[in-house]
Amino acid sequence: MSDYRRRTFIKFSLATMAGGALYFWDKMFVTSKKNNPSMQTTVPYDPTKQVVFYRDFIVVNREGKVVVYTSHCSHLGCVINKKEKGLLACPCHGSLFDLSGAAVKGPAYKALKKLPYHWDKSGKSLIVKLG
Repeated sequence: MSDYRRRTFIKFSLATMAGGALYFWDKMFVTSKKNNPSMQTTVPYDPTKQVVFYRDFIVVNREGKVVVYTSHCSHLGCVINKKEKGLLACPCHGSLFDLSGAAVKGPAYKALKKLPYHWDKSGKSLIVKLG
């Protein structure tokens, strides 16, 4: 086999494998997110608590006004799961956010993303849209 034919075969084989890998990557990860655009969850609402942490979101009650933020830090996506001195604290790199979601100490500089929600019929639970 000549060198030209061998190189052509190798290039074709590598291109085919790369295309196959991209196809399966799309099927495993990207498509699954597209198929679940309306993921939502229902959680009980406790008006006596100012901040409640969940795996994917944080419910903040400030004087009767409820706001829901993503619990993923805007720096690298670590899950924010604690409150320190009145601020939401990221355990990974020390970013701090005030209760309005604004970054007050880095390395994060973007605010936490607000998530849409609505009340259930009883008014005792929040239905949070995650997707």
